[in-house]
Amino acid sequence: MDQNQKKKKKKANRRRQKEEVMGVSNWSELCPDLLRCVFKRLSFTSLDRAKAVCSSWHSASRGCVPKQNQIPWLILFPPNEEANSNSSCGFYVPEDEDKVYRSRDLGVDFARSRCLTTCGSWLLLLNPLMDLYILNPFSGERIDLPDTQSLRLRYLKYVRACLRIDNKTKCYLVVMLHSCVFAKKGDNKWHDLPLLTFNKDFVYNHKDQMLYLQDLSNPYLVNIWDLSGDHPRKDGAVSLGYFRFNHYDFPSFLSEEDHELYWEKLRGSMNRIVITVSGEFLMVSSIVQHCKSWYFRIYKTNHVGGKWVKINSLGDEALIYDMGITVIANDIPGIKRNSIYFSSLDHDKKDTHHIFVYDITTQKMEPLPQCVFSFLPFSNARWFFPC
Repeated sequence: MDQNQKKKKKKANRRRQKEEVMGVSNWSELCPDLLRCVFKRLSFTSLDRAKAVCSSWHSASRGCVPKQNQIPWLILFPPNEEANSNSSCGFYVPEDEDKVYRSRDLGVDFARSRCLTTCGSWLLLLNPLMDLYILNPFSGERIDLPDTQSLRLRYLKYVRACLRIDNKTKCYLVVMLHSCVFAKKGDNKWHDLPLLTFNKDFVYNHKDQMLYLQDLSNPYLVNIWDLSGDHPRKDGAVSLGYFRFNHYDFPSFLSEEDHELYWEKLRGSMNRIVITVSGEFLMVSSIVQHCKSWYFRIYKTNHVGGKWVKINSLGDEALIYDMGITVIANDIPGIKRNSIYFSSLDHDKKDTHHIFVYDITTQKMEPLPQCVFSFLPFSNARWFFPC
């Protein structure tokens, strides 16, 4: 075959391929079963984009559950001033790098509400009238909870709550920790939890549906509650052993002789309990300095003697500080192993310098992309796991 014949054949092949592509049916006419096979393999954000392609794709996506989300998102809440006209929230998805998504308009009530906790894609909110409700910011679904007049909600700063909700059935269980009451789907009033003691700190592990309460009168005791049923059930207690905040463990504490500089810089310090993937308890100490620098130290109990010892790595896990849990972070795009995802949620610091990812290896704060904070004004933020 000479050179001219080769060129003609190559040209004919390209023409035939083009004709074949041009002859493909409209993408909106793809078989719904085929679309569903593809949709169930997509991530949360990819499935959301696919739904918006056309009406037939949106119809085929109904009932499709996206691939289990394994990375934390940051939700940005709108300013709650009366003059604020913005009633939507923003979502920063680390997997999508420099992109921030805006939710639908969620109404004035949402803009003036405070988020107490999250469960999957659902938010537990308290509005200025002291009404409690559950809201899905993606679908706009809202569930109003029983009247709160009997609850002690006067001091909003101290209101703590726990939420469990099923995405399909919408069966929920809400526990108001400060008021020692709970309510479930179908209830028109709150029920007392007499055995629930006041707590210093708490962690709700969505994976095993267990609530861990650090006792206020005895901070070395953790009471465990099972929230998997219709009623919260006490499931024992664990003694963590004595723990004392050790300022010597932080890099800026030079020596006893130079301690004045450390205390001069210090603006706050605290401890919190954490539950690992394997169910092990950790204690996380943190300090913040006047230069807006944060430092963290992590401790676990030594199996020999039960004493707390400092550890320098979380291995293949990442700590979601807002939720008090660790998650698997090895080889998962969008989440960094051996890091702490922090939003200063309990520190009353509505400042972009206090929302970051902390690298435990380098002991340095890694700020989020500037687009996250310039996208829209916000009053608060927290990390969560939509599903």
